[in-house]
Amino acid sequence: MLIKKIVAGNDDRRSRLHDEKGNLVPLRRVLRNSPRAVFSGLGRKIFDYRPYLPWISYDAIRFLESFLNHDKTVLEYGSGMSTIWYANHVGQVFSVEDSEPWYRKALQLLKATRQENILYEFRTGVDYCAFMKDSGKRFDLIMIDGSDRAACAASALGLVKDGGIIYLDNSDKHSSNAGGDTRLAEKVLLDFAKEKGADIQYFTDFCPCEFFVQQGMLVKLPD
Repeated sequence: MLIKKIVAGNDDRRSRLHDEKGNLVPLRRVLRNSPRAVFSGLGRKIFDYRPYLPWISYDAIRFLESFLNHDKTVLEYGSGMSTIWYANHVGQVFSVEDSEPWYRKALQLLKATRQENILYEFRTGVDYCAFMKDSGKRFDLIMIDGSDRAACAASALGLVKDGGIIYLDNSDKHSSNAGGDTRLAEKVLLDFAKEKGADIQYFTDFCPCEFFVQQGMLVKLPD
């Protein structure tokens, strides 16, 4: 009974070991990543401690660590602990947030860590999705982890560099028959990847501070 309660799912997933699309996390990721997820989750629940990491697949974090360097730039739709992590791994981060309470909280955190290579803005609606669209800049990594993901994905297509990466977090969301924003964002990226001959990799995995697995979608463009 205890094991059943630990791994039990909910209306969205078969169990904590399945993403919302029904994919089961590989055993190697259970062994490698679940202990870190559980300990960080307990730290958040008990001590309100949040590690300076993107809350995405641990294996995706490892992939990005090997890809990023201080000559590269990141565009981030949706901010958080990830913003600081990216700032420590690249030359410059451009991050946008549309939740004002979270923006104010994150802004204080960024000021406390004295990161000087982050452009952080609060925007809403169309302006949120169009952040940096007319800047003339192109980005090595674009993270889609906030609101209106389909519109952000559409904007990202014209902002990513050759050889760059677009990452759609929580790509298993809205997987019921009703569909939703995440399914539209995934289709935008799948069509783009097919057109460009890009590599697609899905990560069904544990992530920091969560007690269940989720899926992320990584699109890597050819150089």
